Amino acid sequence: MRARLPQEQNPWWTPKHDWNCAVQWCLRYPDWKRELASLPDPSKGIDYSKDRVQTSGDCDITAEMAMRRLELESKVNLLETTAKLCMPEATEFLIMGVTNEYITIESLLNKGMPYSKNTYYRIRQKFYHLISKRI
Repeated sequence: MRARLPQEQNPWWTPKHDWNCAVQWCLRYPDWKRELASLPDPSKGIDYSKDRVQTSGDCDITAEMAMRRLELESKVNLLETTAKLCMPEATEFLIMGVTNEYITIESLLNKGMPYSKNTYYRIRQKFYHLISKRI
């Protein structure tokens, strides 16, 4: 069995609380995708067919919806671009592995992931390190 590197020598070492924060953040990805799919496109929220458009002063639902959509899209994009940076050849396997707590390494290998178990774990460690720095 190989000896593990001390924490100071491992370039992808992440403190425990940052690691846990990154893991929990990634597990929300399916919820963000579902919410994005259910949100209507805010650019279609205004109907200009009437003589004049009325809005209330303080509450602008279309703007709030657009801001929520932008927030969700930026989170999804951050996760996907970080996964592409870490594992460009098999990004979908990394995304499956970090966004679903019930997917095991064996199921990823059975689905055709081109990496070994140790390589996948090293890539996942790099991913969590990078995502913890970006969120």
